[in-house]
Order: sequence, then structure tokens, then C-alpha cells
Amino acid sequence: MRKQSSTILIIATLTAPLLSGCTSSLLESKVAEGVIEYALSFPDYDPNGIMAGMLPERTTLTFADDKQVAELSAGMGIFRTTMVMDGVQKALDYHLSMMSKKMVAHLQPRDLGLFNEESGTPTIIYTQDRDTIAGYPCKRAIAVFDRIDHHETDLWYTDGIELQNPNWFGPFAEIPGVLLRYDVVQYGMRMRLDAISVQPGKVDPAKFVVKEGFDKVQPEVLHHELAEVLGTFSM
Repeated sequence: MRKQSSTILIIATLTAPLLSGCTSSLLESKVAEGVIEYALSFPDYDPNGIMAGMLPERTTLTFADDKQVAELSAGMGIFRTTMVMDGVQKALDYHLSMMSKKMVAHLQPRDLGLFNEESGTPTIIYTQDRDTIAGYPCKRAIAVFDRIDHHETDLWYTDGIELQNPNWFGPFAEIPGVLLRYDVVQYGMRMRLDAISVQPGKVDPAKFVVKEGFDKVQPEVLHHELAEVLGTFSM
């Protein structure tokens, strides 16, 4: 009996570092590429509004190699946007498709203020709050805006996804992680994004290529078009 106990002790001693190293590696590993799906809601919108049934309910964010693609469809597919974001080149190609109209604008950092003017540059307050969203540990920060009519916003973000400066193109650029739950205001509408799943997996590099068949326009033209289209949803 004593011999058997000694044998078990030796095996446990030899395997413990291996198990410990494996567990540590798994816990510290980050997802390098995949797809995040978000549920969408509109906290300030009248659910009985004339356009309520046309609002989107889901959006996806595909990521790999510091590149991202955000896709959204509304109005039963009549209205679609696709943003292709390159975190290395600091460039964003914003596609808008509505019925027979298709346009794309190439945005650089100097152009982004036009699309983020409603938010400006908020003050970010970091907290000790923690939560798990879509299976990922998240930290909470609060964005405080200088406009009275702009509510402060909770920002839940994770460092479990491998993207450098993932928010460089938006009002929450300083947040050091991928946002999994947050609000954003665009064209007078407050939209809440809440991640419901993160699916790791290989992403085809072609996903990050600018789409063909879209007319190239200046950022100001796209901004004006978006303001007109999205204005109909806030009726």
C-alpha cells in the first residue's frame, strides 16, 4: 500500500508542471480571428414607431490580422452597410447599398470626425467592475460626454480577442480591448450592441477586400446619404 502511494505521488509530481503549463497557456491564449455576433436594440426608439419593423436586430464583426469587417442589414435587406477597417493602414472603406444605389467612401483618420461628430471625444472613466459576455471576461468603463443631451454610456470590453487598437475609428478609440457591450449614437439614433456569441475560426482574406460594383464617392457624399436614409428610421 505504501509502495502504491509513493508511485502515485511520483506521477503526480511529474505531471503537475505539464498540466499547470497547459492550463496557463489555454487561459492566456487569445482568439486571433473569427466572428462576433451582436444583438441590436434602440433604447430611445418608440417600439410602436412607423418604422420599428424595419430596424435591424443583428450585426456581425469579422476580425483577423488587425482587420475588421462590420456588416449590418435593415429594412428587410433593402438597406445594407459594410465597413472594412484596416488597423495597420488606419483606413476604413464604408460601403452603403440601398436598392439599386451602391457607393463606397475611403476614409482616413482625418475624415472620421465627420462620422463621429455627434459623440465628439468623450471622457473615459475606468472601473473595477467585471462581467462575462458571450463567454469572455470583460471590464467596464464609462464614457461621459460633454453634451447634455448625450447619455453617459457603459462600455464593456475584453482583452481576450487579439486586435491591436480595435476601436481606433470610433469615439471610444482609447478603450484597450474589443467592445462587447456598448451604445453608440449616429444620425440621431442611439443603438445598443450586446455580443451574444464569438465564433473563433479561420477567416478568408477576401473578406477584407473592398467590394466590387460600388461607385466611389467622397466621405462628405456618403455622410449626407447616410443622414438622409437613417433619418427615415427615426420617424
